Amino acid sequence: MAKKEENNLDELYGEDYKTALRLANEIFPEFSSVVKSIIYFGSSSRKKAARGDIDVLIIFNDANVISDKDFKMYFSKKVDEAVKKVDERLHINVVTLTVFFENLINAKPVVMNVLRDGVALIDTGFFAPLKILLLKGKLKPSAEAILNSAARVDAHTIMSKLNLLSAFQELYLSMLDAAQATIMAYGAVAPSPEKVPDLLKGIKIPASQITNFRKMQLVFKKVEHRELNKMTGKEYDAYKKKAESFNKLMEAKLRKKI
Repeated sequence: MAKKEENNLDELYGEDYKTALRLANEIFPEFSSVVKSIIYFGSSSRKKAARGDIDVLIIFNDANVISDKDFKMYFSKKVDEAVKKVDERLHINVVTLTVFFENLINAKPVVMNVLRDGVALIDTGFFAPLKILLLKGKLKPSAEAILNSAARVDAHTIMSKLNLLSAFQELYLSMLDAAQATIMAYGAVAPSPEKVPDLLKGIKIPASQITNFRKMQLVFKKVEHRELNKMTGKEYDAYKKKAESFNKLMEAKLRKKI
């Protein structure tokens, strides 16, 4: 039999807790056979005064509805209806029991945070024991989970470098778009990237800005041809300043023509 929290939690957590509890009571009666727990979590569960989004996690037993798409669509529809009825600040996260346990086994921080800070609105005897085990220090990550987490370090480092290169490419492309738009406003046909510097001279763009464009274009080509495969944050910041200065000038020139 599911237990509904009936203590001084509404006093401790304030109106947001009451709102989340109303939602839980809207959803659970119809789906009591599949819903394992409905959890109030997030920043608002840690302090009484929060008045932003109200985060609620619904854990349902997918063993009973493994591939029932009609049920999942119906469930989602009823949740949306309940949110509209109760309070549209409610932000609902639905997770299956298998996914929850998989993340628990792998010691995913988000699950640990939900267990640590979350408050059960409705629980079928699933959430509370896990929370107690965590608070007693009994839920410890496996060796495999630790190794998997450590293995992701290199991948994240590589991605951070690639993301800087990708961000640089966007900077250059913003400069190219700005230059082409300005050149067209001055009566020329949209030029190819290679022709842009020469045409910028024709509309009296300062030599220093044209030089900056050429430098950015050269670096862009090196990234594109994989001759440059890393960039520091300091280098990116310098390129960003060049791009912002160039684009500001192009915008000013463009405004004079349109």
